[in-house]
Amino acid sequence: MEAIKPKTQSPMMITWDTGRRCNFDCSYCDLSRHDLTSPLTSFDELFNTFAFIKAYTKIYQQEDCNIAFTGGEPTVNPAFWDIVDYIHKYSIYTMGLTTNGTFSSKHLDTIRKKFVAATISWHAEIDNKLRQRAITNAIELHNTGFDVRVNVMMHTDLWNDCVNAHDKLVAAGVKTNPVIIGDGISGDTNFYKDESGTMRRTSHSYNIQQQEWFYKVKNLDTNTINEIKSGNALPRSCCGNRDLLGKCNGCWTDISAVQTNFKGWFCSVNRYFMHIEQHTGNVYHHQTCQATHSGKGPIGNLSNVESVLQYAKHNKDQYIICPNTRCGCGMCAPKAVSIKDLL
Repeated sequence: MEAIKPKTQSPMMITWDTGRRCNFDCSYCDLSRHDLTSPLTSFDELFNTFAFIKAYTKIYQQEDCNIAFTGGEPTVNPAFWDIVDYIHKYSIYTMGLTTNGTFSSKHLDTIRKKFVAATISWHAEIDNKLRQRAITNAIELHNTGFDVRVNVMMHTDLWNDCVNAHDKLVAAGVKTNPVIIGDGISGDTNFYKDESGTMRRTSHSYNIQQQEWFYKVKNLDTNTINEIKSGNALPRSCCGNRDLLGKCNGCWTDISAVQTNFKGWFCSVNRYFMHIEQHTGNVYHHQTCQATHSGKGPIGNLSNVESVLQYAKHNKDQYIICPNTRCGCGMCAPKAVSIKDLL
């Protein structure tokens, strides 16, 4: 592989983690991404962050931009629905939503009318009633013509439940994406105790039969499967279900899932994404890779937005050199071994 890019041009995406609070406590989601107790973010805080987003996207001269809300679980916060109503007045900003899909059915109409797309993450560890609600909400949105997709988190211990959920969604015509659990910060398949004392396992280990199912769904060559492998060692597909192109031996071709070690590649993640972590105030180019023009980490904080805006002005035309050996959710950002494939 020499380069990778989305098949169609997409607007810049601002992923906005509106707060840590979630109504789930999945074992493969660490405390940097969720908890059950954090205070809900106020409307005033969200309003001020949106003002920063407007200033940042202006630097990149974005005439259209997608704000993708995430969490935690954004829909548990009443102020979330208020900021959605406010942003909807700005025509240059479209909105997307990543959610666990267990929101009340009363919100279905708002999502359909004010968002351009939603990604529902389906989790097998939760109560069966909530599992079914997520599937029902996905099918209800799909049946209205709304762009909804479901990422089924493929839990190795609850594999059959995951396969059944995947098959039910496919039968209903919903765009469905089985997701290998392997982007966790622990980097391995063992349980560990987090700072709250809860046992976590952020990368699962998949047996040969499970890998074969995944490879077949993704139209990958099953002949390469010969041993149990951890999730972070398996090919990855785009979690947003974007159609991707890969350049191999000088030719561009459709790809569905790839090994994602792009260390040393030129990457346009800074032009394609910005991630805001509301609970800490940290601003990143991307949530999972956290790559910068000088290494890794936040590019600034909401407590000093002028510094972040100055950084953006100085670096907006420069590509990032990937510092990571595994690319996560930002794999859809155009990237290449040679910078000429990005120009």
